[in-house]
Amino acid sequence: MTTTGDRCAAAHQEDPTPCRGPLDAVTVLDRAGGGVSGCEHHGARLLASVEGGRAVEGSVPAAGARVTLAADSIRPFCWHEDAPRTRPDQLSHDENRTLAAGIPGWPVPRETF
Repeated sequence: MTTTGDRCAAAHQEDPTPCRGPLDAVTVLDRAGGGVSGCEHHGARLLASVEGGRAVEGSVPAAGARVTLAADSIRPFCWHEDAPRTRPDQLSHDENRTLAAGIPGWPVPRETF
């Protein structure tokens, strides 16, 4: 695992948020099987941004499951707060399911989360 200072390898260089917990809590794998280890916080943010990825636990039991669950409601590249969010590839998996289901009241303003 490669770290930059006190940040895990899963932390995107443009993501200003600090790591939370062990820097090798989870490993996020891409579709080809390549992976990177990181804290649960950045692992979830990375997984939300990787098409076809999955998370497996690293040094923390059940971290892969928690990261997978958290990533479901995180928008891809969520640190780009001013980015347009109109296309399905710019929305979270949860938002896409809600939109596809035609649930009234969507979209819910983000400040309610």
